[in-house]
Amino acid sequence: MVKPTHSAEHLLSQLGELSYHLTNTAPQGTSYFEKPLQIINRVMGFHVGVLYKIANVIENDLILEVMAVCSPQHQRPDLAVGSKICLAVDHPPPEFANEVLAFKQRNVSSMNVPGWGCDIVGSIYMPENLGHGYLLAGDFFGEESDTQLYEVRAFEVMCNLLSSALMKTQFEKLASYDGLTGLLNSRAIRDELEKAFQRQKRKKTGLGALVLADIDFFKKINDQHGHIQGDAVLQEVGRLFEAALRKHLDVAGRYGGEEFLLIYEDSEKEQVLSIVERLRQSIAAHRYQKIGANGTPLNGEYLQVTMSFGIAPLQGQSLQNSKEALALADAALYRSKEGGRNRITLSV
Repeated sequence: MVKPTHSAEHLLSQLGELSYHLTNTAPQGTSYFEKPLQIINRVMGFHVGVLYKIANVIENDLILEVMAVCSPQHQRPDLAVGSKICLAVDHPPPEFANEVLAFKQRNVSSMNVPGWGCDIVGSIYMPENLGHGYLLAGDFFGEESDTQLYEVRAFEVMCNLLSSALMKTQFEKLASYDGLTGLLNSRAIRDELEKAFQRQKRKKTGLGALVLADIDFFKKINDQHGHIQGDAVLQEVGRLFEAALRKHLDVAGRYGGEEFLLIYEDSEKEQVLSIVERLRQSIAAHRYQKIGANGTPLNGEYLQVTMSFGIAPLQGQSLQNSKEALALADAALYRSKEGGRNRITLSV
């Protein structure tokens, strides 16, 4: 069986399309990798295209997760999407030799692997603080399965393009998101507030609300239990906020310290009040793991944490700008604090 080949011009054209695709498509799941997998399969002639995620590296073990497989003939049943493969870096199985070499060299490895086993694997490198990255692979079944130099170069180009695009996205995300809570950071949530205010102003519907929320007695948590405990509480609160957001509708961010800002566009006041009340209850009911002086969780010991909320309209006839709306929410939050905390107050 001879591997089909296309002209160099056709391959260059496909790589150009890939570059355009990566530049104009937001990374979202494995769909971001569909184009390179198609190039491996349809243009370069490999029977199977594989995307691995480097799930973890533990001492001498490399753990790969199969993220996507492009195989029209349904070959390589051993590579089921979602399965994880643990490989000893020093002594990998022969069928995974290229995967390990590509990982170690952070480059393309193209030893011919008879039978099952990818004949070419490229590393999509990412700094460790952004994740361990990915491996892109191709497998050909046939006697003439030696990879060609142009295939190696094409793999290098694809992996470099993917690495650059993914790192750019991750760095942009780091610039907009709070590293502790995972929510938008203060600058980004303020920008979102201004955009939401202007949108609602143009619509003139009078819908929408913003909510300021503050963790009750947070200074006492830090003073009595330490800043590691305080950080752990902020992380948990961030997760609870994220879980309470309606996808593509609501926005939340860490406004500053232990204070959070939520934005609800195109929503009736009663609807927002109901959503925030459920959030208040979930925060009060959640068990926050106690952290010991050495930074380790204390088994069976938990803190109780509550939050206070202030709600204000996102738009209104008397509001001239987003700062005035924010001031109303801040005043409502203050009244919640004065009224005993762990409660919601609507602005007057």
